[in-house]
Amino acid sequence: MATTNASISISSDIMSYPVRINKSMTMTKAGSCNGLEETSGLNSKKVQSTTAFLLFSNADATTLKASKVYVRNTGSSKVNFFYVGYGEDLAAATVETIGKLYGGDWMLIPWDAVAATTHDIYAKSNTAEAMTLEYMAFIE
Repeated sequence: MATTNASISISSDIMSYPVRINKSMTMTKAGSCNGLEETSGLNSKKVQSTTAFLLFSNADATTLKASKVYVRNTGSSKVNFFYVGYGEDLAAATVETIGKLYGGDWMLIPWDAVAATTHDIYAKSNTAEAMTLEYMAFIE
């Protein structure tokens, strides 16, 4: 049985008292204690365009099952970023943008790959300067 663990450690002094969060989780199948057993593999894409590109299609995952998506901007720029979201027209009012990943930023999110809706995950750079995005899906 496969086991995939994720952990995060956050500490901050932005409040009047220090905040420390240390959490971990085992990525499991929906409604089960068994671990996720499949992955898209770790991929990276060098981008020199502001055209959106597909990271994950609904067809990459099993509908109504557990999936997690990891995405990281490998760069160091604090000015340039990647949009990540559902649909090709990222940053438009009609598309759900999950967020912006500046240099060094990363995310790990649950992914609901529902066949009847458009939950394909896209990325788009805000610049034509060369940037690299690293990404991977953990799927059931």
